[in-house]
Amino acid sequence: MKSLDRLYAEEIGALVILPDGTASESLPTHPLVLAGSFNPLHDGHRSMLSAASSVVDQPAFYEISIVNVDKPILPREELEKRAAQITADGSSLIVTSAPRFTEKSSILPGATFVIGFDTYIRLMDKRYYPDHTAGAHSSVENSLDLIHENGCRFVVVGRVDDHSQFRGLHDIEFEVPARFRSMFTELSESEFRSDLSSTDIRKQTR
Repeated sequence: MKSLDRLYAEEIGALVILPDGTASESLPTHPLVLAGSFNPLHDGHRSMLSAASSVVDQPAFYEISIVNVDKPILPREELEKRAAQITADGSSLIVTSAPRFTEKSSILPGATFVIGFDTYIRLMDKRYYPDHTAGAHSSVENSLDLIHENGCRFVVVGRVDDHSQFRGLHDIEFEVPARFRSMFTELSESEFRSDLSSTDIRKQTR
């Protein structure tokens, strides 16, 4: 797969793997994107993307970044295994070298990103943006400014905590600055709830 070679060689920033397994360097415009590791892909992921699709009329894709803020580069063999799960499902996968949503938004301008509760918290964590400290605003605000300039938005999905309670944006102590609030749409518990987690599934299959 020559395009995958080019991605790992840092010659391109992203590619699309289609359901038939072929790769394309032609990226979608205004996609609905669920980013994750998908290790493994499970019904919670499928339901999450499906629920977001019911409120956002854009073509849906999964996305995996081969570069991660907290982990080493994803080996090609492992990427191909995870991609095979997604294409076998009849879905398309965007593969990027974009670990953060600032980079993802630059590669996929106009995208709507589907994110879970924990990912939302990381999005608002200044520790992930040491290179965005400039001017009068915080590093988080500067990163959101960049994402906004790239025309991207977010659909936020809550999650069930260890006490079986559904947690959403109303449970978070900090607030999104007013000028960014229109970038975020929240799915309610009635619109989406999943008690599945990739970590639990991996434990069950060992």
